[in-house]
Amino acid sequence: MSEPATNAEREQAILDAASALITHYGYDKTTVEDIAQQAGVAKGTIYLHFRSKDDLFSALIAREAQRVAERSFALIDADPEGVTVYTIFRYGWQAMQENPLLRAVYVRDRRVLGDYVRRLASLPQFSQMVSLSGEFIQHFQRLGLIRADLDPDALLYVLTSFRYGLLVGDAVVPLSRTSVETVGEVISKLLASGIGPQGDSAKSEEGLRILRDLYAKGLEFMRANGRQASKDSNPGSGTI
Repeated sequence: MSEPATNAEREQAILDAASALITHYGYDKTTVEDIAQQAGVAKGTIYLHFRSKDDLFSALIAREAQRVAERSFALIDADPEGVTVYTIFRYGWQAMQENPLLRAVYVRDRRVLGDYVRRLASLPQFSQMVSLSGEFIQHFQRLGLIRADLDPDALLYVLTSFRYGLLVGDAVVPLSRTSVETVGEVISKLLASGIGPQGDSAKSEEGLRILRDLYAKGLEFMRANGRQASKDSNPGSGTI
């Protein structure tokens, strides 16, 4: 396999290789050498892009989060309903189900993440996600896209628990018995009828802008703190 030509191509090839290997074999069993071989680059090339295996994985999580966000927005943009509680949760669920690595990160799947799962609880990215979810609720209540009579803190707790429960539900009731699209539709109808009316088109457009801003803020925070965490660790931390 010939080595990718540009720095950007090399970095994406490395991340692609890491995603495939970690999803299949798990974080602990995947070595930097494995990733280099899969990506078609020299092992030393990886350290030109990433300080450590942990740094590489932080960058991978940020990239996959961006892909899920972009996929969600593409599906919402293609739906004539625009931004509603229904479309946000339906397409957010669908995009997450299409990304097994990020799903494993959200539910802290030890089979995939191995020892890395212990580091997740201390990462500021996860507390930031909760904060952004709270902002989402406040903005959408103001726009009338979520019912204003619901306590925002209680709603944040319920929606967070609901989201995590859905991501691990396949372990109890195999998703193979139905389909991602069908489950997404049921979830979205339940939430749409329970937490808010659909707004008019003007509010829907503002809701989309706010949603994009919150996603962008979360992704930037994730990238910045992922790099900082690597700098704060020992230079060899996470390398194998």
